[in-house]
Amino acid sequence: MKKSKNTKIPPLKKVTRKNLEKKIRRQTDELKVRSGQLREGVDREKVADRKIEEQREELLHVTRVGKLAEFVSSLAHEISQPLTAILSYAQAAQRMFSGREPQLQEILQYIINDNHRATEVIRRLRLLLKKSKPTLESLDINTLINDTATLMMTHITVKNKVLKLHLEKDLPLVQGDRIQLQQVLLNLISNSLEAMEGNDAGRELLIRTSRKDAGTVMVEVRDAGCGISEENMKKLFVHFFTNKPDGLGMGLSISRSIVEAHGGRLNVKNNSGLGATFYFTIPVNVKGMVNE
Repeated sequence: MKKSKNTKIPPLKKVTRKNLEKKIRRQTDELKVRSGQLREGVDREKVADRKIEEQREELLHVTRVGKLAEFVSSLAHEISQPLTAILSYAQAAQRMFSGREPQLQEILQYIINDNHRATEVIRRLRLLLKKSKPTLESLDINTLINDTATLMMTHITVKNKVLKLHLEKDLPLVQGDRIQLQQVLLNLISNSLEAMEGNDAGRELLIRTSRKDAGTVMVEVRDAGCGISEENMKKLFVHFFTNKPDGLGMGLSISRSIVEAHGGRLNVKNNSGLGATFYFTIPVNVKGMVNE
């Protein structure tokens, strides 16, 4: 049989090479896909291992905090007894020197007042551990801040820091638990002082109050520290999160729980300059009149 002159048979080597190149490309693509899947699998395993480790650490931390709660409860009971004795002695001394020694009488009254405050702190601490509801009353938030500042002034001075108060006048009374809100303020002030440690450029701690809207008062605690990283900002109020070696990671989470139990909100933002500002809102007492 004669072959047509127009029929062209491609060279065998050329056909084989094209098929081989296609096969290599196909297998290369498959390897890339499998390699990507393998990497994803390894990454998932790493994430899973990391989560397991984090959960393990959290469980250990929960156990430690649980034991701490038991210890605090026991300690509160033990402290109550000497406080009762101190109160009795101070009151007896007041009666003994009744009408005499006015300076001594004033000192004894300070002892009695601080004793009552310490007793109340212990009582509220027990309630907090039991997750009891706050005891709400009409409060002057500016007076509460001034009282808290007085408690912290020695500590602030020792830290070589300066406290400034910008308290808006004629704020309405708020509805809150005096001891719990004072605990929030103490915690925020302590955190701000720690944030400014080792920072010579920032020494000023500012507490400001303002009327956010008709039904809410805002309190801001502004420091001049190092600020908060974006990563830590997301976890700051999570239970047991802390970047302090000796921290429990409970202060801010408890503070937020207290504020939310009052119907308010606690948040944080970095300042445009140095440091960060923690700010929280507290509802106004609808029956309360504006302070005059």
